[in-house]
Amino acid sequence: PLDSLRESDGMTLRVALGAKPTFAPSHSKQLMIESPILQRTQLEQIRRQTQVKTVTLDMLYTPNFDDAVQNEKADELALQNVCEQVEQAARGNTGIIILSDANIGKTKAAIPALLMVAAANQHMVKHGLRFNSSLIMETGQAASPHDVATILGFGASAICPLSVHNRVMTEYADPASRQKALYNFQKGVEKSLMKTMGKFGLCTAESYIGGEFFESNYLDTDEPKLQAYFPH
Repeated sequence: PLDSLRESDGMTLRVALGAKPTFAPSHSKQLMIESPILQRTQLEQIRRQTQVKTVTLDMLYTPNFDDAVQNEKADELALQNVCEQVEQAARGNTGIIILSDANIGKTKAAIPALLMVAAANQHMVKHGLRFNSSLIMETGQAASPHDVATILGFGASAICPLSVHNRVMTEYADPASRQKALYNFQKGVEKSLMKTMGKFGLCTAESYIGGEFFESNYLDTDEPKLQAYFPH
């Protein structure tokens, strides 16, 4: 284990987004970000840049509130559909794939974020595409450092916590106060993430991402429908 406070000078949260150099055409590029914790403005900058091809995919499904079995089937079908879209994007040299639940509404519910990123990660691994693209999660389902740590740990290269941004917009009217609150949250989560990395003896976020270090409590990951997404 590493002491994230004493060893902070030797640790980094820097992440390269896009296809890994050995798995991409010679002319391809990567985006370097200083932290995997993104504010909405930072995510929008990634969307608008033109150096690395980017696509946003909705991770939503149409819920059935009257029939639990049909609701489960709808969720499973949507999960598989998004995984296939991720595969197509990766095969099409899309370096950054953003999975988003921002468009939820009365008729659209979000696929569980941890399940979605784990499924997409395993699907890409299965088809030999994992190093072709980076996954970014734009989700309202991550509010705590643990949420962020697990989503990154199961395959996301970066995360934009929408619920935190929306809460800050609601609580603060002054732009300066809003920016300070978002900055404080970002720095707090970064310190927590480095502490988690240190427990595993890891000094870079790149080596932590997708490592699947977590084990579930009160969830049977040996269950056939979950084992494919949480194999370890």
